Amino acid sequence: MHFLRIFSTTYIFRTSIGMPYNYQYDMATSKGKVIFKLLFRWRGSVWRAVYIEYLIWLTAYAIVSCIYRFALNEEQQGKFENFAAFCDKRLSYIPMNFMLGFFVTIVVNRWVTQFANLGMIDNIALFTSELVKGSDDRGKNIRRNIVRYCVASQCLVFRDIHIGVRKRFPTLETMVAAGFLQQHELDKFLACKSRYAKYWMPLNWALHLLNTALDEKRIDGDIARNAIAQEIRNFRTGLSLIWTYDWVPLPVMYPQLIFLSVHAYFIVTVFCRQFIITPTAANYTVVDLYFPIMSSLEFICYMGWMKVAMELLNPFGEDDDDFDCNFLLDRNLTISLTAVDEAYDDVPELKPDMFWNDTVSPLYSKEMASKHVNFYVGSANRADLLKKKLRYRLGNDVTEITMIPHPQNERFDHYIQKPTRRRRGSVVSVSRNVRRK
Repeated sequence: MHFLRIFSTTYIFRTSIGMPYNYQYDMATSKGKVIFKLLFRWRGSVWRAVYIEYLIWLTAYAIVSCIYRFALNEEQQGKFENFAAFCDKRLSYIPMNFMLGFFVTIVVNRWVTQFANLGMIDNIALFTSELVKGSDDRGKNIRRNIVRYCVASQCLVFRDIHIGVRKRFPTLETMVAAGFLQQHELDKFLACKSRYAKYWMPLNWALHLLNTALDEKRIDGDIARNAIAQEIRNFRTGLSLIWTYDWVPLPVMYPQLIFLSVHAYFIVTVFCRQFIITPTAANYTVVDLYFPIMSSLEFICYMGWMKVAMELLNPFGEDDDDFDCNFLLDRNLTISLTAVDEAYDDVPELKPDMFWNDTVSPLYSKEMASKHVNFYVGSANRADLLKKKLRYRLGNDVTEITMIPHPQNERFDHYIQKPTRRRRGSVVSVSRNVRRK
């Protein structure tokens, strides 16, 4: 029943928050049609990210163009043209490529680090299932509580940094209803008075259960106990890292500077990228296209570049491509409880495999058997020294290879107090089969 409540709650929030678009299958090949298939996707696309700003910019451009063409007299048009030329020459004062490139690099690095530390419970569950013994109810209860406490700690962290998880669990009592905690555990959690966050508390309970299992001889020694404790430690370290990333974001002036620069840049382009219609003007546009094609491409590229940074700046939000932490919590709880309970001491019967006393010959489907398999062969194997001579100048009919010490080694003999005795040389015969290869 707990799992039903978990999944029903998750379904509500997954449908309201949105799902990231996974395009990996679409990019399985690099054919030309795949590129167009990817470009015309809408969900999570650059078109969806920039279309509102682009329509606003295009509307402003059209208004300025109409005023310039139809509302101004010749003298006013001349002043506007001078202003447009002035802005166009100085537009490069804003180093867009450098600023956006450096900013996006920093944001992507933070995103990758946070993603790598979200926390998969698999290692803890597998180690607990195999190292904490006992088929009785007590052993089963110890294993289940160890992994559940770890997921509960993860849920407490996600509640404070992820909007979707916070909406799913607005109060700690909802965690009890979803099965992440029990009521007496919540009472114990609330009884501990602390002005700081208590994410560590369920993990403390899990480590205590490890010691209890060790005392009850359910764990075979300190090495096995420490192996599980190390996995719990790594799990906690990852949660602590993503929490500190939320606690200390990039200085607000940095994204402010980037967003201000990009928007200021395109406000200026509304004026300086107008098609100049006065033939005597120094910046006269020979071809009057009315529609700013090249400026539109520039807008999509730069604004889309900035939107990438905005999307990745806080991956624990409600955008399409943000981390789905509700799914991760459900997955961790389900997998861990299954691994330490239903899958405990439940392995297939040990039988000889199909290659027993036979040559290993892997099989392929008929479709894949016709495709070339790129076997790994070291690149240096392609150098046939016995045939091509290369720079060693070996003869065509090589029967032996002489090995001698390098002359340069003698220069360093005076640095050695007691030089080692070196071999003077060796002759290696080459078999006829090698010469024929």
